[in-house]
Amino acid sequence: MIVTLSNQYGAGAVAIGKRVAAALGYRLVDRQLPVVVAKRMRVTREEVEAVEDTGRSLGERLLTSLERSTPEVAMADPGSTFDAQCLLQVQDAVREYAALGNVVLIGRAAGVILGRRPDLVRAFLYAPRDWRVQRIVRDLNLDLESAQAEVERIDRARRAHLRDWYEAEFGNAQLYDVLVDTSAFGEEGSADLLIAAIKTRA
Repeated sequence: MIVTLSNQYGAGAVAIGKRVAAALGYRLVDRQLPVVVAKRMRVTREEVEAVEDTGRSLGERLLTSLERSTPEVAMADPGSTFDAQCLLQVQDAVREYAALGNVVLIGRAAGVILGRRPDLVRAFLYAPRDWRVQRIVRDLNLDLESAQAEVERIDRARRAHLRDWYEAEFGNAQLYDVLVDTSAFGEEGSADLLIAAIKTRA
């Protein structure tokens, strides 16, 4: 089985993913994926992760629109930019990890990349903004204002990334099999819900 976890920042995907992977004996893939991509592209992990922090530029989005409406403009290579090449490598790496089976993939739009399939459970973890901010304050030892800014920044970047590269809406229920409010169930309860869903699908 394959599990993908998408989440609003601060909803606890990494901690919950660790619990799910440990309980099921699955491989957990989080920070490893950008490292793999960085090695293939001979760049730093930070450069790979930076691609996920921004959407495509206005110019890139306009070019895509032109290509769709005007075939003769499509001579431009859509994979010529660093960001586009990086995204292709991320997609390849996600598919390779998924092919191994028994894996929990965190982030990287893995659920969108893999799509609906019988051996996959796509989960979205969310929670009220104030709850997430307080969690970031506690876990990262940030002041309240910094935590609020970080939640806003990362949520905004994730929305832009999914919209601009995959034409998908971040948090859209139709993209997922399971949606969990982690503030209502906590880490352990949320993990238990996901484990039950995975066993049912399996």
